[in-house]
Amino acid sequence: MKRIFNYFKPDFWFALLGVSFVAGSALLELYQIRIMGGIIDVGIQNADMPLILNMGFKMIMLALLGVLISVLGLIIPATVTTRFAHRLRKDLFKKIQDFSVKNVNNFQTASLVTRLTNDVDFIQRTTLMSLRMLVRAPVLLFSTVYLTYSTNKFLSRIPLIAVILLSFVMVYIVTNGFPRFIKLQEKLDGLNRKIQESLINVRVIKSFVREDMEEERFSEDNKGFYDASMRAHGLMLLIDPALMSAINFATIFIMYFASFLIIDSKVIAIGDLLVFVNYLRFTMFSMMMITHVFMMMTRSKASLQRINEVFDEPIDIESESNEVIEGEGKIEFKDVSFKYFDEEDVKYTLKNINFEVTPGERLGIIGSTGSGKTTLINLLGRLMDVSEGEILVDGINVKDFDLKDLRSRFGFVPQKNILFKGTIASNLRLGNDNASDALLDLATTTASIHDYIQTQDEGYDAEVQQGGLNFSGGQRQRLCIARALAVEPQVLILDDSTSALDAETEKNVMEGLNKHFKEMTIISIAQKISSVAMMDRILVLNEGEIVGLGTHDTLLENCSVYQEIYESQIRNEVSA
Repeated sequence: MKRIFNYFKPDFWFALLGVSFVAGSALLELYQIRIMGGIIDVGIQNADMPLILNMGFKMIMLALLGVLISVLGLIIPATVTTRFAHRLRKDLFKKIQDFSVKNVNNFQTASLVTRLTNDVDFIQRTTLMSLRMLVRAPVLLFSTVYLTYSTNKFLSRIPLIAVILLSFVMVYIVTNGFPRFIKLQEKLDGLNRKIQESLINVRVIKSFVREDMEEERFSEDNKGFYDASMRAHGLMLLIDPALMSAINFATIFIMYFASFLIIDSKVIAIGDLLVFVNYLRFTMFSMMMITHVFMMMTRSKASLQRINEVFDEPIDIESESNEVIEGEGKIEFKDVSFKYFDEEDVKYTLKNINFEVTPGERLGIIGSTGSGKTTLINLLGRLMDVSEGEILVDGINVKDFDLKDLRSRFGFVPQKNILFKGTIASNLRLGNDNASDALLDLATTTASIHDYIQTQDEGYDAEVQQGGLNFSGGQRQRLCIARALAVEPQVLILDDSTSALDAETEKNVMEGLNKHFKEMTIISIAQKISSVAMMDRILVLNEGEIVGLGTHDTLLENCSVYQEIYESQIRNEVSA
């Protein structure tokens, strides 16, 4: 709770001003009821028209003042809570941006999206309701209890008993609501995850004609969310019947006993009875408002818990230094082993990896699916940390680098080629805001995509849809290669980044790299031997271990795994 208050703190005094307007508005409403009672008991009973007009004018002025105060009591809390949510969402997003791959996997993407949007939004609405209703309702409640007691001590017992009985109902609803809303948020995570998965993979679903199956799966998740929602909100439905029952029964008892007090004892006037009944309604409705706020707090407690889980998640990869280290980009893996979880029974993904890459060298990495190729380069950029051993860049452990400095040395072209909504230029400058047009021309020419860009009417300003869906797979790959080159990295890392290219285009890309970036170190992961055969050296991985390292010809002679891959691919080409 202290953490959340820190986001609220900058606007604390402004919020206090808004709260005072809310309280003032409530007191004005109560005062107008008292004036109305005076008009009935004094003005009407004595036929005093000047008094009626005078007090009526006073009520009109108070009503206009109440409108002004009410508007300010709405605008100020709304402004405060909007700023509060902005700061909270900003820091939450910043925290998520610092997550490593392992951290993200602990939550799943859909859950993080829900926490960043739905949970923050609900906490904002709860805070707004608290600033307004949690001030207005107690002011009305305590004021009306006092005023009913001062009007008639005997009749004041009736609303007091109603409040006590209603309190038991409210406590039951609040205490049983929290676990139900926790379950509801979990179901919402699942539903968001399903929607996200279906939208991202819509082409695959349609190509396999699996729309019916997806609809069934969505229906299951949707039904689970519906059931959880009904259980959570169904409990809240008890509030209104309980409230109306309390109001109606209390009104009946008050009218019954008041009739004796008016007729027999003449202890209470008709105007006072009217005031009393109105105060009763204010008392009951203030109880309802307090309960609604507590119900929102109960649900927001679930959201707050989920947000705190993100803030409390320890970042397992952080910069040990802010110093920028100069170097040529020599890479060395020393006895590196890695597994995704620390438990003893978890199998190592990489084991005893030892090799060097000298500046300007072309290194190919090949191996079967699941052999640890992508994991290897993720460790190099510290997207994950090694379990054992160390990785050195220019003789310095990667853990001793500033993360930005380390990663700026590499131009990553990931296995899944993703483009962002915007323009071609904005995507190419993603890693280098200051990239000149000349550098973009060089990068796109090298990636064999420059001619295509020039055919677009807008050139580099041509639109890129979300995910780059308005480009083919090969075009996305070449744009991603150009984006990595625009960073001007020491090391270019290609993670199976030419798989969608035909042989001629792949050849042009490699020739372009050798021509325009011949001093750059290149590490290329590939499934096809033809993609790495011309590299200076080729590293062969099998089940997380290095089983071969050398030139294409050397490996064909002495590496059985490489021979098997070569023979299977040659056989497939001949068969084709």
